[in-house]
Amino acid sequence: MNHLKDYILVLENIVSDELCESILNEYKISEEWLEATINQDTTLNKKIRNCKILGISIPEVIDKNNEIRKKLDDQLFECAKKSITKYNEIFKNCIISRDSGYELLKYETGGFYEEHIDSFTSEPRTISCSFILNNDFKGGDFSFFNNTVTYSLKKGSVIMFPSNFLYPHNIMPITEGTRYSIITWFR
Repeated sequence: MNHLKDYILVLENIVSDELCESILNEYKISEEWLEATINQDTTLNKKIRNCKILGISIPEVIDKNNEIRKKLDDQLFECAKKSITKYNEIFKNCIISRDSGYELLKYETGGFYEEHIDSFTSEPRTISCSFILNNDFKGGDFSFFNNTVTYSLKKGSVIMFPSNFLYPHNIMPITEGTRYSIITWFR
C-alpha cells in the first residue's frame, strides 16, 4: 500500500546546468516580470503568495527574442517530457496528454507561497511539476502536509506530485538570495 508521500517524485539532473544558466541569462533582468497573483487579486497576493512570475511559453514573450526563447521552450519541453515519462513508468495509471506551458518564478528574499493546491474547477490539473534553476539561495524548501514533509531541491532537479486536494504544499520563505524555478502542470 502506498502512502501519499510515495506519489511525490524528485528527480535530479533533469535540467542541465547549461540550460538553467541559459534560461536565467535570458530572463533574469527582463522587464516582463509581473507580481504573481491569486485569482487576479494583488491584495490577497502579498499575504498568500509573494513572488514574481513570467510566462515564458506565451507567444508574445517568445517573439521578443524568438530564436533564443523558442529554443529554450523546446528544451524545457524535452525536460518535461523526460520527467513525466519517468513518473508514468512508476505510476502507470497516470494518464497525461499535455502540459500547460512554462512559467518562470522568482522568489526574492522574503518571498513565499502559503499552503495551497494546484487543481481547480477552472484549471483542472493532474500532475504538478517544478524545475529548480539555481542553488545560490537559502530557504525556499518545498513543503507538504502542514510542513511535515519537506524537500530541499538541487539545481537542475524536478519535483512532481498530484495536483489534487490531497497534496497541499507551500514554498517556505526565502531567507537569503533569490530562488528561480519553472512550473508546469500536466493534464
